Amino acid sequence: MRLEEDKLEALRRWGQGLRDADGEEQAAAGRAILMLIEEIDRLRLDLLRTREQLTRDSAGDGDTDEPLASTLRGRVSRATRHSGGTTSPEAWIESLRQQE
Repeated sequence: MRLEEDKLEALRRWGQGLRDADGEEQAAAGRAILMLIEEIDRLRLDLLRTREQLTRDSAGDGDTDEPLASTLRGRVSRATRHSGGTTSPEAWIESLRQQE
């Protein structure tokens, strides 16, 4: 379920109204609602930053709409070629696991 901006704004107004109410329990509920909305805003910002970083990181890897597994496979393939190995990406990953 996605919270659209108008729904978040309605929740924000509701939380502020409860926070400013006379009852202690209502005020606590209002503060809790506002804290959760702040957390949603923070998580959305983190998600945006992560997406931007992934876009920048994959800019040299071709199409940015590729699934993450596909871009990782390409990076591993290039890494094995640069290291002089002729193994598949899967074999290279397995060799790294065995080194631990």
